[in-house]
Amino acid sequence: MKSITQTRAIPFVFLIILPLTFLFSGYVNCFGYNVKDLEATYSNGQVFLTWTNPDEKNVKYNVYRSATKFTSSNQLTSEQYLGFVMDNSGQNIHLSQLMDKDVYYKIKGNSQPLTKNQGLYVVTCTNSQSYYYVVTTTNLSNGSETKTIIPGDNSLNNPVSETVKQPLPVLQETTTSAGEEKRWYVQFVNNQETPLYPAMNSTGSYGFNFYSIKRGNTDKYPLFLIFEGNGATAYTGSGLQETITDCYIIGLFDWLPIPGPSGKIGEGNNTYYSGYHEKFNIYSGNNPIPTSGTVKMYVQTRIMETLQWAKQNLQIDATRVYTKGVSSSGFGALLTGMVNPTEIAATYSIVEPMFVKPAGPQSNLYQQMWGSVANSLPSDVPDPRGPGFLSAYTVLDCRDMVDVNENVDMPLVFDVHGKKDITVPWSPWIIEWYDSLQSNHVGGVFYWDQRNHTGDGKNFETEETTPDFYQYQTSLSYPAFSHCSINQNPGNGVPSSGDPYGAINGYLEWDNIIDKECEYSIDVMLKNFYVGGELDPEQYTTGTTDITFRRLQNFHPLSGDKIRWKNYNKDNIVIQSGGFEFIDGQLTIKDLVINKTGNRIELKSSQCFRIGKNAVESSEPQLYFIPSASGYTAQIDVTTDQSSSLKVYNLRGQLVINRQLILLQGTNSFEIPSLGSGIFVVKLKGESFSLTEKLHF
Repeated sequence: MKSITQTRAIPFVFLIILPLTFLFSGYVNCFGYNVKDLEATYSNGQVFLTWTNPDEKNVKYNVYRSATKFTSSNQLTSEQYLGFVMDNSGQNIHLSQLMDKDVYYKIKGNSQPLTKNQGLYVVTCTNSQSYYYVVTTTNLSNGSETKTIIPGDNSLNNPVSETVKQPLPVLQETTTSAGEEKRWYVQFVNNQETPLYPAMNSTGSYGFNFYSIKRGNTDKYPLFLIFEGNGATAYTGSGLQETITDCYIIGLFDWLPIPGPSGKIGEGNNTYYSGYHEKFNIYSGNNPIPTSGTVKMYVQTRIMETLQWAKQNLQIDATRVYTKGVSSSGFGALLTGMVNPTEIAATYSIVEPMFVKPAGPQSNLYQQMWGSVANSLPSDVPDPRGPGFLSAYTVLDCRDMVDVNENVDMPLVFDVHGKKDITVPWSPWIIEWYDSLQSNHVGGVFYWDQRNHTGDGKNFETEETTPDFYQYQTSLSYPAFSHCSINQNPGNGVPSSGDPYGAINGYLEWDNIIDKECEYSIDVMLKNFYVGGELDPEQYTTGTTDITFRRLQNFHPLSGDKIRWKNYNKDNIVIQSGGFEFIDGQLTIKDLVINKTGNRIELKSSQCFRIGKNAVESSEPQLYFIPSASGYTAQIDVTTDQSSSLKVYNLRGQLVINRQLILLQGTNSFEIPSLGSGIFVVKLKGESFSLTEKLHF
């Protein structure tokens, strides 16, 4: 009996153990998986969490953080939750596509890349203290999260000592393209808002690529931000002409791991270099269309972080930063100048759309990012005109943005469109764009010709439409021309209307700016206009244009000050002059005559002639002439009452006007009647001044 009992006892124990083992293994396989080998590395204000993935796919990896050690799943609350990553989080999927091989992230520039079975989440430090971390998994097949805590596997046994610091991009590798060395970096960003590193992603951690190229050798390098399109690879050139040298180039990408047409995560999509709703899941193309909340310009924020890194680390001339792009990337270049106008000296876009809205086969996806047009959700871009934020669709429409930024120091805009383009069609929208640029006094040149979207059929050579970038700096004033009388005619938006090719402001240029506290002057002139390497048949010796004086550095009249201006020809003769009371906003003079031989425009402000004002310029009054129906109205400001004499001579020295005047403190006006055609010399002498000017009737 004893032996029988013993032999029965063995199966009994086995039967008890077997169901437990079965239930445990079933729990793991059916309801979730655990990561192993969780490690944390602190570097430059970020914590790099790595782990070994389970041998499963369709898994989401959730990251929690706490100042106390995790011992219970009850601690895994929304307050401790940071965000998530998906399968293959250790792989640089976008760079893998660009290089046509599997590429895995490096978390330090001199380290080995991660391996195929490793996961990665990068946390931006928000406090200088120690934290513990846990990584859990969610089985996306059933939505179940496994919150089991296994010390040393999916949770840290020891805390990470963290310090708030400016994060830095991590060098990944170096390639050569078109004979130039590209240094590839990754910006590891996440959804954490910190004073030094804002949120640049809605879901959690992600690594975004950019590259840098150095050309030439100088003390301070201008910087070109090149907006790369879908056709770029790691081995193609930067798209900036080889003739532009002594500069740095940074190549920017707009890529998110959104599933493509096949539904596979990682095929990728873009945001037109803008952003997306704060609750948009970057791994999904099936988000709800938001009806509330904020559309955050995450990509624009990331671009500005890249720019700040370049300024601090690459000997960049911060006053000479330029953007360039083609097609949708051209919109990105333009948008960056509109959202960050004081950072960009000039922007150059080719066949770009001027605005984007949900349309076509991807309409639903972009509504998921930006909401519907009808809802007009707010963005996180401040309204420069006052308190509050711009709507997302205002930000996404550069026709509106130049209006919003009318009184902001905008970059100069250069762009090219084609009348045979069917991708960004020649349409009334482009004419509206030209009208908006001119009515809001935006500087630059705006070309069109017979090209299609790829540039075939173009009339203008690339060299003819490429700006003279280095002429433009955020620390230098410039004249924004508008409504020039000799512009070609773009038509009404129908390709057959108007001139087949031409430009707005294509004949105008300037030089020699003097920008002082009390006076401003600039030389302006007409230039030769080339098309296809040849002088265009239409050349001009004179024309008229409005000029808005933008990005003023020292000449800052106050609201209510009187501005006096003169237009001198090449013989130093005043051919136009006038005055007006300045009101806050832009300073514009209309219908200035500009000659091919050159003109000098001078402006002076009455604020420098006030009693007791400390000004570097002389307090001697200035005489201005405003055309009137009967001749000219002369104006002069004096600081004290005084008697004066007015004498006008013709060029033979004959006295034609001799008059005594009493000038009172402030502004005085008096008439000089028409004296017939010719040049006359005006002499006005008071008790404290003596002035001589030439006047052209």
